[in-house]
Amino acid sequence: MTRGNRTISLAVLGAFLTTPAIAQRTDDNAVTSAEDAFGKSVGDEQIGLYNPGLVRGFSPEAAGNLRIEGLYFDQRAAVTDRLLDGATMRVGISAQGYPFPAPTGIADYSLRKPGGEFIASAALTYGPFGGRSAELDVQIPIDGDRLGATAGIAISKDGSTFGSSPNYEGYGASLLFKPHKNISIQPFWGHIDVSDEDVQPLIFTSGDFLPKKYKRSTYFGQKWAENAGRLETFGVVSRAKSGGFDIATGLFRSNSDLAKTHADLLFDADANGNVGQRIVVADRDDYSRSTSGEIRVSRAFVEDSRRHTIIASMRGRSLSRAYGGSALIDLGASVTGVEDFRPEPASIFGAKTFDKVEQTNVGLGYELRWHEIGELSAGVQKVSYSKLVTTPAGELPETKDNPWLFSFNAAVYLSSGIALYGGYTRGLEESDVAPANAINRNEAPPAIRTDQKDLGIRWNISPNVSMIAGLFDVRKPYFNLDAASRFRELGEIRHKGAELSISGEIAPGLRVVAGTVYLDARISGEEVRAGLIGSRPVGGFRLHTIANANWTFPWHKALTFTGRFERTSDRPANVQNTLFIPARWVGSLGARYRATVGTVPVLARFNVDNVLNTYGWAAGGNGFFINNGGRRFSLSIAADV
Repeated sequence: MTRGNRTISLAVLGAFLTTPAIAQRTDDNAVTSAEDAFGKSVGDEQIGLYNPGLVRGFSPEAAGNLRIEGLYFDQRAAVTDRLLDGATMRVGISAQGYPFPAPTGIADYSLRKPGGEFIASAALTYGPFGGRSAELDVQIPIDGDRLGATAGIAISKDGSTFGSSPNYEGYGASLLFKPHKNISIQPFWGHIDVSDEDVQPLIFTSGDFLPKKYKRSTYFGQKWAENAGRLETFGVVSRAKSGGFDIATGLFRSNSDLAKTHADLLFDADANGNVGQRIVVADRDDYSRSTSGEIRVSRAFVEDSRRHTIIASMRGRSLSRAYGGSALIDLGASVTGVEDFRPEPASIFGAKTFDKVEQTNVGLGYELRWHEIGELSAGVQKVSYSKLVTTPAGELPETKDNPWLFSFNAAVYLSSGIALYGGYTRGLEESDVAPANAINRNEAPPAIRTDQKDLGIRWNISPNVSMIAGLFDVRKPYFNLDAASRFRELGEIRHKGAELSISGEIAPGLRVVAGTVYLDARISGEEVRAGLIGSRPVGGFRLHTIANANWTFPWHKALTFTGRFERTSDRPANVQNTLFIPARWVGSLGARYRATVGTVPVLARFNVDNVLNTYGWAAGGNGFFINNGGRRFSLSIAADV
């Protein structure tokens, strides 16, 4: 879960529309584009161990570690794929040379950019779970290389793992203006409308057992318990070179305006699926809006085989949120996995709580690239952070923090194909917001101090195959529900582990991206010492392995078979660590066929996910259960005109 609770589907499903974005190129392929197994997305395809919601057991999205074109971006609303060309996870050695890294890793989004010719890409998709979508993206050259535009629209009647069928509409447009060979300016705007988004019921069992299995893709939530809202992102990115200086600026606005949201909570479910108490939490007119950005100036100096770069940066954000005043709708006893629809009762909403956050970071960095020797980067930032919370009962004391943040990273080239790397980073990051079953639901704690150490090796085994192996240690304050169901800091959480990535063309036509991460997650603090909770966080697996493969027929290169494998070890299912979700693996198979109809490139894709229909559970950090998606099919056809 990211940013805590029931609005997660608005943030994730609304962003990707769960359907393919052909990104104006029918040959988009995340497997062939990925340099490692740590996370890469191209269009709708996303592969790797990590993603913007999960890196080394933490969430860059929740921590506020997102970038657009490398520049600081405080995301409050998901960005439509109509604007994005893809995303790259910056973690481990991929963060080497990246200005001012972050402990939880960085998700760096790249914007679509128009080319020198007109292209219209259309796509139709059926599935998964019976969903349907239509998309159209265009790139338009207006004045040669000086001025071009991109625009897109996507309309989706989605299918979901739990039987809902929400509606999403996504729009986006951007201009790329290059008045001079050393200047580029790209303003952009994106918008997502979400409606009829039924929420997934969250099951809380009454003891140390997993919920009763039920038929998946059957909706048993309340028909009126749905989400609706508008998500909007707009801004401008510019770059310039002048007098030996490189100047990059980004200014962004991210708005999440939620007309209504719900959480359907099923408490005290027994082994037979009987629920002791069913409560729906309803909210109206919540919003989260942020203006953020960064200006970065750098100057490089070349000295023989050494390149020195000095970097100055100023970034900041101004965030406002309104939440709270929830209506608690008690539906009494119920049952899991079975339709138990009730009429919508009248709801009384209370006054809201308002947050205001102001933050600025002023940083100075240094980079050294030494040909055939190695590279080094160091940075220091001074942060000014303040948070003011106004509750219905009055204004709370203002929270302030002014830490110094440091980072140091280095890589040594042992040979032309082997490099050792290591680093240390301190950060000031956001914590998750309080979940729906907390008495202070939706409350966002003040920013937290974090730190990370990592060490590893990169080996280019051959010109086409590379391996990365690393160790890491990430530490943060630990937040969860206390005995009174208040979400607050309870101690420290430490994630130590090892990660391995192998990627490349291992045989003619066969490209593989595979990786595994071993994660030893430990909690320490008052409740662990008191024996109230175990030392392992709920839902965290120790071993996670993935493999993606593309096999293109050498004798018929238009046809590519695709496969995906994912295995997770067992994981704690309750805070006492007395119940575990069993280990499981899931496999997916598919095919891609590229053809030319006349002069029009066409791509057809067919996928079968969870081919063996494996049944499993996921556990949320605050104690709820949801099941995974069953076997599902999808077919898409796209064309570039």
